[in-house]
Amino acid sequence: MKICFFEDYVVGQEGVTGERTVTEADIVSFACITEDYSLAHLNRHRMRDSIYGERVAHGLLGSSMAIGMLSYDVPHVIGRGIPAAYVKSIDFNYRKGIKLGDTISVHWCIAEKMDETLFQGCGLIRTSCQIVNQDGVAVYDGSVTIIVARKSASNMRLKLEPVVSTWKANELIPDPTKVYYSEDYPIGYGADTDGRTITETDIVNFAGLTGDYNPQYVDAEFAKGSAFGERFAHGMLIFSSAFGLWVTDWHKFKLPETKRALAGHLNDKATFLSPVKIGDTIRCKWKVLDNTPSRTRPDVGVVTFGLEVVNQRNQVVVDGSTVIMMGSKKPRVEA
Repeated sequence: MKICFFEDYVVGQEGVTGERTVTEADIVSFACITEDYSLAHLNRHRMRDSIYGERVAHGLLGSSMAIGMLSYDVPHVIGRGIPAAYVKSIDFNYRKGIKLGDTISVHWCIAEKMDETLFQGCGLIRTSCQIVNQDGVAVYDGSVTIIVARKSASNMRLKLEPVVSTWKANELIPDPTKVYYSEDYPIGYGADTDGRTITETDIVNFAGLTGDYNPQYVDAEFAKGSAFGERFAHGMLIFSSAFGLWVTDWHKFKLPETKRALAGHLNDKATFLSPVKIGDTIRCKWKVLDNTPSRTRPDVGVVTFGLEVVNQRNQVVVDGSTVIMMGSKKPRVEA
């Protein structure tokens, strides 16, 4: 049966995608698209002495590839080819790094069907997934949630009311002479990044890298009859690009020259509130939401950064967060 509407989805349906080997070209391409040139992904000499022992893929590269693999093998799970559907949110935990040469697959299961309160005539489908490597180890786990129309609203267009950003943060200005530990990021402090205009080239390159050729993004004729009436950018492209803008800012804060300096990326969450169309300009407002010692490692702290992505009209297009593990100034002494 072709799945087109909310009623067609069956909770408990599950499967495994095909496999894909992650290459150096994938990592370099993702860095170029998103501006995330973190040494954990691109500096093989520094990474030799890290807790990983070698370079690892960007966390958001792995999760973007996972969505691309779902798009290719089980398109209904992300709403590919369904006019009144789009990816609403993602939540991924990074348990282990994906290393160069690892081969990954996605184990997926439709976990939940929910009412959508914002759009009458639509529902939400949440699919849980694990990204598993060639050794059978689940390196990531998380979920993808989509909005999809019910049969009674098959010709529905999604009209989103713009939300103007009111987010404020106490400005955190980097001191080039200071080394920053986890404790040096106070809650409520942050900044605004530079802007970036999203182009058709960005969309095409991201589709080619991830394999997510949902016609909403790449087929102008299909998109005329889709949820927003024209092409728009992948949600993961926008969040990953905003993450890259934030990383560029964050790298202005000098990290300590120890193994603990190599921060660990633990989680990403994003809710896609409004489409970003070709020619829109985004920037990222970021601030520290939480800062706590690690429960399992006395030498690190865990910092949660809020990432609010806005367009040229200061309207919120993505509400997100990222959780980062980084070196602690005063390592906790275990009892």
